Amino acid sequence: MESLLVSLPARTLAPCYSADLRPASGRLVSAVGCTVLLTVPRLRVGRLVSWEYRAGTEQGVILRYAFDRPPSMSRPFENRTRFNETNLSLQMVLRRDDGRLYRLSSEEEATDWFQLLVVEPLSEPEIVGNSSVKAGDDTKLVCNVLKGKADSYWWKKNGKLLLGSEHIQFEDNSTLCIVRASMRDSGYYACVVRNAVSHNETSFLLKVHNAANVVLPVVLACVVVGCLAGPGDIPEDIPSSSHHEPAGLAMCQCQLVLPVCCSNK
Repeated sequence: MESLLVSLPARTLAPCYSADLRPASGRLVSAVGCTVLLTVPRLRVGRLVSWEYRAGTEQGVILRYAFDRPPSMSRPFENRTRFNETNLSLQMVLRRDDGRLYRLSSEEEATDWFQLLVVEPLSEPEIVGNSSVKAGDDTKLVCNVLKGKADSYWWKKNGKLLLGSEHIQFEDNSTLCIVRASMRDSGYYACVVRNAVSHNETSFLLKVHNAANVVLPVVLACVVVGCLAGPGDIPEDIPSSSHHEPAGLAMCQCQLVLPVCCSNK
């Protein structure tokens, strides 16, 4: 069997909102859940053709087709693979483990191996960290991706790209460290993630407060005097108009009490 120098043309079919839909030759990057079409160049065929795959040292057959009988499909590819008996093309809905080499072979010749890379689209990331930080403290914001693997991370504050400095530091790009936070560090922080087939981002509101500006509570203290006093117990120097108040009425003297901040002497 002779091997052709011509590679298989392939492309990702719409709708697929993650991968590039342009045709490729020799190598294609596509996404989990998308459909890929492998087409065939001019090929001398005999009575039997087969679509084959290779992954490392493992090699297997997707389907075999003899022109006088229906194609025989391998079980792992059933219900997600379509074969066109007229032009011998193969259409396949991708799983994560479909990243392999593919070719079409016949009794007389075969195409070159075609490399298919399958990448899982990224979910929306989440940012974990304290949303309220005291001025002067260090803080961290961690960007987690729950689905898919990110190839790159970057951070923005209020829509502008953040660059590293002594004050702004990055750990593996997925973690943002703010050293000695100040009031100016308050704002919306966004984590942006990307891989070969997708990009996504999320935002997080960070508030930095000054410890000296904490509002102290105000306590209104009422000293109750003679709460159970009846009319006969009211001193005679109280004006006569007060003698008409209902029995048991409490007379309170109210004071405004402010908490005292104590400092070390």
